[in-house]
Order: sequence, then C-alpha cells, then structure tokens
Amino acid sequence: MTPAGRPGHRMTRQVVTPLFDPFHTAKMSRPRTLRAQVHRPRLSVLLDAALQVPVTLVCAGAGWGKTVLVSTWAASKPFPCAWLTVDRSGNDVQSFWSSVMTAIRQIDGTVHGDPLTGLTSVPSDAGQRVRALARWLRRPSGPAVAIIDDFHEIDDSQVLRELGQLLDQPPAGFHVILLSRSDPGLPLHRWRLTGALSEIRAPDLAFTADEAARLLTRPHLDLDSADVAALLERTEGWPAGLQMAAAFLTGPGQPREIADFTGDVRSVDEYLAHEVLDRQPRRIVWFLLYTSVCEHVCGDLADALIDGSGGQQILEKLELVNDFVVRLGAKPHWFRYHHLLRDALRHHLLLWNPRMVPELHLRAARWHAAHGSILEALGHAAVARDWAYVGRLVVAEAAPLILSANRAALVNVVRSIPAAEVTSTAELMACDALQLFDAGDWDALSERLARARQLLPDGLDREHRPVEITLAALEMMMSLARGHMPAVVAQATRLLARLARMEVPEIRAAGRYRVLALHHKGVGLLWLGRTRTAEQFLWNASTAARASGMELVEISAVGHLALLEIMFGSVQEAVRLAGEVRDLAERRGWTHAPQSAAAHLALAQAHILRSELSPADLLLGQARQAGQHGRETTQHLMWLGSRAVLALARDEIDDARAILSEAGLYHRSRIQAPVLERWLLLIESQVDLSAGRTEAVEERYARLTRKASLTFAERVCRAQAAFATHDLHRAERLLAGPPEPLPATVTTVEARLLAALIADSRGHGLRAVDALAGALALAEREGLRRPFVSVGAEQVARLVARRSPATERYAAFAADVRKDAAGTGEGTTAPGATADLSARELEVLRYLPTMFTARDIAGELGVSVNTVKAHLRSIYRKLEVDRRRAAVDRARERSLL
Repeated sequence: MTPAGRPGHRMTRQVVTPLFDPFHTAKMSRPRTLRAQVHRPRLSVLLDAALQVPVTLVCAGAGWGKTVLVSTWAASKPFPCAWLTVDRSGNDVQSFWSSVMTAIRQIDGTVHGDPLTGLTSVPSDAGQRVRALARWLRRPSGPAVAIIDDFHEIDDSQVLRELGQLLDQPPAGFHVILLSRSDPGLPLHRWRLTGALSEIRAPDLAFTADEAARLLTRPHLDLDSADVAALLERTEGWPAGLQMAAAFLTGPGQPREIADFTGDVRSVDEYLAHEVLDRQPRRIVWFLLYTSVCEHVCGDLADALIDGSGGQQILEKLELVNDFVVRLGAKPHWFRYHHLLRDALRHHLLLWNPRMVPELHLRAARWHAAHGSILEALGHAAVARDWAYVGRLVVAEAAPLILSANRAALVNVVRSIPAAEVTSTAELMACDALQLFDAGDWDALSERLARARQLLPDGLDREHRPVEITLAALEMMMSLARGHMPAVVAQATRLLARLARMEVPEIRAAGRYRVLALHHKGVGLLWLGRTRTAEQFLWNASTAARASGMELVEISAVGHLALLEIMFGSVQEAVRLAGEVRDLAERRGWTHAPQSAAAHLALAQAHILRSELSPADLLLGQARQAGQHGRETTQHLMWLGSRAVLALARDEIDDARAILSEAGLYHRSRIQAPVLERWLLLIESQVDLSAGRTEAVEERYARLTRKASLTFAERVCRAQAAFATHDLHRAERLLAGPPEPLPATVTTVEARLLAALIADSRGHGLRAVDALAGALALAEREGLRRPFVSVGAEQVARLVARRSPATERYAAFAADVRKDAAGTGEGTTAPGATADLSARELEVLRYLPTMFTARDIAGELGVSVNTVKAHLRSIYRKLEVDRRRAAVDRARERSLL
C-alpha cells in the first residue's frame, strides 16, 4: 500500500491516451443495489445540502455504505450524475482525466461550441490539461455532478495536484463527490477554511436505533428495542456489521444469541481479513495483532507490546486510512479498535501465535503498572495467569482501592486467583483476605490474616514490607468494621509509624495507605470521645485523600466530621460539611456508597433537630442502603439510633423502644465505642422522659456515675428528669456542672431552655426571659426547633408566648416554635394563606428550608427535576423574591411555613 499523497505507479513511456475512452464503460456505470435498502432521509438531506459547495467527501472504511448511499441518492435526482469507479490504473494522469471526461460526456453528450472539439487525446502538458478541462466544464450546458468512487486508490501526486488546482477555482455548477476509505492527498484543510468542502464520515453513516430496527426487520428475526441497542453497541452502527449480524441470527442451526455475534464469527472474520488486514503490509498486520490484547492503546504502550518503536505514527496513520481505528476524544493520544475488528484480531493472534498471548499481556501489565494504571495492570496480569505478579501488584499498589469506587473491579481480580494458588505466597493470601473483607466474613478474615503472617520470614526484608503493610491495614479496617475502636486507634498509630520509616520506592501505594490510617484513627478517636484529636486526624485525612484522588475516603472523613459537629459542636457547620460531600457523592454517582453513610446520617439528624421529619426519613433510607454495603457495626447502630430519634420526634414511643431494643441486641458484646454507646443510652433516656419514666432515667445515670463522669448532654437529660419531678434545686445543680471542652449547640439550647423553665417556676421572670432569649438566639442561628418540644412543649410554648423586648427580635422563629409545640409544625399553614400558591407549589415550598436539592425534592415528590425547577420559578415569582432563602423568609412572614 502506498501512503496517500506520495507518488504511486508511473508510466515509463509516453502513451497517447484517447480524450474520450469508450472501453471503460463498466467503471462509469452507477452501481445497482441488489437488495432493498433502508431509506435514510437524514443522509439524503446532507447530500442535498452538500451541493451548495464544490466538493463533497464521503469518507469511511469498508462496509460503511458509502457507495450504496450515494448511488441511491443519485438515482433519485432529476439531474444526471456522472459516475466513475477508479482503481490503481487511475494513477496515470492522462488515463484519469480521460476516464473523468468520458464519464461526464456519457451523460452530457456533445455540446455545440464544445472547446474540446477537434482534440483526440488528453493534452500531455499539465498546464494545457487543466486549462482545457476548466474551459470544458464552464460550457453553458447546465450543472454537472461527478461522483468518483474508491478515490482512496488514487495516490499519484500529479493527479491529486491537478484535481486540487481545478477545484480550487471550480467552474460554476460543477460539483464533485469523492467516495474514499481514507482522506485523499487533496488540500482539504484549505477547502474547509474557505467553506468549499462538505464532509460525510463514519459517525454520520452509522445506523441510528430507528434505522437499525428497520434494517433488522426480516422473517425469523424478532428483536425488541433492547436487542437492537445491543447489536448497535456491538457493531457501533457499522452497516455491514448489522447486515452480517442479521444473517448470523437467522442462519441455519441452533438458535443463536446476540452475545454470540463477535468478530470471530466466520462471515465477519472473512470480511475484515479481506477488506482490512489483506490490504495492510505484513508488519502492520502484526502490529494490529499484538496491540489487540489491549482495549485502548497509545503509541508508547504499542511500542512496549511490539518491543519496537513508531507506534504513535502507525496508529495515527491507521486512523486516517481506516475507520476501524478510532481516536479517543478525551485522550487524543489514545486509540481503540472497532469491537468486531478487535475480536477478529485476537482470534487471528490465537491461531497464528498462541504462545505470544501471555507474554503480550505481561508486557501490557508492566507498562500499565509503570504508568500508574494499576487496575489495567492487574487485569492483564490475571489474563497472563502470572499469579505471583498479581499478588505483588495488589499489596504494593492496589489494596487501598478496596475503599474506593474501584472496589468491585479489584475484588473481581482477586476472585479470579485459583484456590490452589492462594496459599502459595503471603501476597496471594492478602489478596484472598481482601475478598473476605469485601464479603464481611470477619472470622474467616482473622484466620486468613494469621495464616498470611505465618508465610512471612522472620525479620521482614524489603521485599516483604508491602505485604506486611497490607495485612496491617486489613486488620485495622476489620477492627473498624467490627466497632473495636481502641484496636483501631492502636493499629492505625502503628501503621502510620511504619509508613513514616519506609522509603517511597518501597511501596508505591504508601500515600494511600497513609490516608486510610489517618481516616481510621480519626474515626476511632471520635467514638472514643477524644474529639479535638479526632477532628485533627479527620481533617488531615480529608486533605490527604483529596490530594491522592481517594474521594470516597474524603467523603467518609468529612461525613464523620459532620457527625462530630452534630454531637459535640454546631448543627449549622454539620449541615455545611455533610451537604458538601453529599453533593460530591451525588455528582459521582456514589449516593449509596458505604463512605456516604456518615454524611446521610449527619444530615438526617440535622433535619430532625430542625423539625423537618420527611427529609430526615428519606436521608435515613439512603443511609440504610449505603450501610448495607459497608457492613460497619457503628454505622448500623448510628442508623438505628437515628431512626429511634425520628420515631420519638413523631411521638411514636413504642416504635422508638422497639428500635432501641434491636440496637441493644445488635451491639451487645460486639463494639467498643463509648461515645456511640452513651449516645444510644441518651436516646433511651429521652424516650423514658417522653413516657414519663423519670425514675428509669435517674437509675440509669446513677449507675453510670459510679463508672464515669456524665457528659453535658447526660447532665441536661438528668436535669430534665429532676425538673419533671419538681426537684428544681437538683436540676439547677446538674446544669451548673463542669463546662464541656467542646459544648454542643443542641445541648446548650436545651440547657438554656431548661434554665428558663426553672427560673420561671421560681417566679424569676427576668432571669427566665434572659435564658429564653439566649436559647432563641442560638437556636435561630442554627435553625433548631426540636429542643423546644423535647425539653417540655407546653411549658416552653407558654413561656415563648409571653413576648418581651428581649425575645421580640426572634418573633418569627418563636412563631415556628409555638407551632411545633402545638403539634402543627411540619408543613402546617394558616387558613387562607395559601391562596396564591397551588397545592403542588406548597408541597415544594415545604422543602425549601431544608438542605434538599431540586433533585432530592423531585425524588421525594415523584416528579422530574425540571418540574420542580418550574415550580420554584413560580414560587419565587408569586412571593416576589429571587432566591431560595428569601422565599423561605417571605413564606414565614405569610405563615406559609
């Protein structure tokens, strides 16, 4: 094959070529289609529009329907079209022009005043030829359309130069349509710039789903839309491929499945071998065979596979001359082969050199490993069945991916390791341990980690440090999943120390292991109550996770920071943190990933504290789905506790007790997480308070004080029990206990409310108002309405109703609080206040004070996002505002919320 744009075969002696050659009429006949074709009006429209410019290039590989399309189009036109099919003989300039003019003369006949009258041969001088041709085509005989098929056969520089000169200043009414498998050596770039060129390429010629469905309608072929879509994906819309697929599926023999139609099916294989491979030089064929082991290939990877050079140049040339080689748009230096071509190439590789296949996969694995594409490296190493290499790759680079979005891909690789190989090395034992971690089989995992350590030599050498790090990390992750927080902190501390002593080249995944250790230590410290240190480690983990591309670990770390804020800090800050990472999870499609559970739980609790119970319910459902995948004991208990709090907020006391009973059965003797256990006891105490069982609260905390000092939240709860039994002195004493290092906003609001109620009961009106004002100020800033109900709804409502200058500034918020206390809080509106908004708009309005996005609201209401956005625009217009916060404020002013 001669590269396009370079001189091809030249005549060695002067031959006189007739001006009009009558002996090549076969080349000048428009092809007839043998079977009825699918009418494709969209392509006919493209060809009609193309007549507005001088040149149309229809360029695609074999079987893309170029000839069928243009021939069918030409047959439907009211004006004549000259057709010429060229071959290698057209690379003689005089022969080429003789054929062109003969084709045009056949449809045009002899015209009076023809400037070529008297000429018997094509002029031998290039200048004379071009001038004569230009004069002839400008004669007043009407428009002329010349169609030249198989133009990829023309590579003679003189022919291309003269055709380019002619079309640079085309005669009026003269239009050329070139059908080619590759870009011809014509000045296409210049014609594109001047608007003289129209192009129809493979993406245009590819069948759409509608066209494919009509093409595949034939006897004994019953395909639904999913089947058509599967065939379109497999063939990439290639017309010849779809035709062969239809023939394959209706062929003789047993019923055939779409999945069985691949590139090594005989009809496809033979077609591609003849039309693609046989036209390539032998070295290019071997290049295609060797590189077909990879789904995507770049020049450098190709060089590694062929153990040579020039891969990028070959790939770019193949892309130009063959539409079965596709450049990846997002990665301009990367290419892929058409699915069916790749199937055929791998089939031929197995036939011609099967022993080379494992070696090629190993070469690909080493290249990908060296370039940081670890999953691709593992995939190739597994196909090569080099299990020892798979084990080394996993422990040195891949194991941290078990807590990433690539978890499933990693597990699929380690599952492919034969059982007989698993016990051969400590690295492969670690691979099997990853599989057990994914399955949540903690007992088997403990045993596997112990057996793996037995395979390690005494006194670890440099070679075995990666596997030892992997085993330590797995042990730490298992401890977190089981809820053994002291072990988590100790193991994470040791792992960080080991990593600090290692040199970077020893283990390429050291940075990712460090991220995991920081994250796990932060979570462990959180549940042990060491909140300030936990906050530092979680922030460090989130920053390091973002830097190393471990976004799921970042989501988990920030989600736990939000939980820390809910329990020990600011609800408003918790909402900000959890909202940010939840948005990230939604953008990435990770809403149900285990690492998203903490953010869902934090936001759910924030909604409950703000008396927004429906959104909280939805978030707990998402947390449940995420937690099912992670199998972490602490997350499950957090979910159960949050459900109990929600049930309590709805006055469903029996349901709250049942949920807490389930939590008690679940966590008994399983976890060592003091903060979580104390939180569950606090919820149980709040349930008891709601049921009037103050003695149960007192007994519980009396027992607890013999073992540990009470937290601020526990003292406030015990003070509520004392207040309920009218022991005001004891309630005051409990509230005046030692200050907390990190006081929670929620508990502070509850304490101030209780102080206000105590002062009011003693007749200290000014002190009561001051305490209430402090509670309102903090609660309004954080959006907290639930404490005003949980501390004592009736008493608080009466106290809030007594307006004073100190509380007047919080009048709007106080109105919401009174509604909550009266049991008309969530979604309640005043009679007659809804006149301007429709029922559906009022439903949407109910969600505006929440952290729900438009997508969340749509999911809750069962409508589209666009519908919600339309309702929002209408709400803003009717309320005369331009943003969400302003809409909430205006709605509250009108008692719509």
